[in-house]
Amino acid sequence: MDLRDAAQELYAVLPRDFTAERTALARKAKDDGDKDLAKQVGALPKPTAGAWAVNMLAVHKPEVIDGVVRFGVSLRAAQEAADAAAFRDLGQQRQSQLASAVHAAKDLAGELGAPLSAAAAADVEQTMRAAMADAGAGAAVTTGRLVRGLSGSGFESVDLTGAVAAAGPEDHTGSQVTAKSEAKPTMKQPSSAKEPPAAKKKEPKEEATSLADRRAAKQQAALEEARSHFEAADKEAQNAEETAAKAWDVVNELADRREKLNAGIQEARNRLASLEAELIGVTRDVDAADSEKKLAVRAASQQRRAADQALRRVNRLS
Repeated sequence: MDLRDAAQELYAVLPRDFTAERTALARKAKDDGDKDLAKQVGALPKPTAGAWAVNMLAVHKPEVIDGVVRFGVSLRAAQEAADAAAFRDLGQQRQSQLASAVHAAKDLAGELGAPLSAAAAADVEQTMRAAMADAGAGAAVTTGRLVRGLSGSGFESVDLTGAVAAAGPEDHTGSQVTAKSEAKPTMKQPSSAKEPPAAKKKEPKEEATSLADRRAAKQQAALEEARSHFEAADKEAQNAEETAAKAWDVVNELADRREKLNAGIQEARNRLASLEAELIGVTRDVDAADSEKKLAVRAASQQRRAADQALRRVNRLS
């Protein structure tokens, strides 16, 4: 077992089992006599919830990760080829691709018994966005050893420092492409060894080349404009998604509160029904006691009159 094998095994476990599994792997390395490896394994960081979800996709549903990476390749190819129409079409499909990947991550996390929070789901989406934008990020998400989420939605290189556990050069393939080189149009203007005399009429081939240059420049300008619109729309979409996520949290909180209030109301209704039943019984007892009281008062009055008559008789006889 080397560090990469240990990391591959470690980052495939559930978050609640991570610490215990890391300790077990470090102990195994130490028992095998490899103290350096044991130290390295013990230092492996626990992944964030979003990074763990991406790792689970890489392990259990690699086709989802593969789809994201392939889409990113197509998106960057359209940009490099200065194909404004293809770039615009792919840009319109991008959000649905991201939504599908995030949905798959949430479903899988739920099936594994570790549901994702709204923040973790947003981290998954941002990581997938970065994987589409940068080849190195695309390679990183396929490793299954992601430690943290990735960030990048434009065409600059994504910072992968410390993003992949036990990382090797192949885990960052393509990450060194700079924004400047990606932004450079691939349609180059042809040049000749000598400049023709100013007064000399252009040959047909030269005129065709000049026309191609103008077309290339026009296409590049259209691409830049499409890219600008796309980035602005993408930023607005991210803001809207964050707002929607917050609104969803508010809805969930209010729904929980409503459920508790309904439970309290039902409990109060049950208590009220019990008290009403008790009140009916007490009212019946009061009516019966009142009837008995009237009978007792009548009997007492009769007895008092009899006593008074007996008294008056005693007085007459005295």
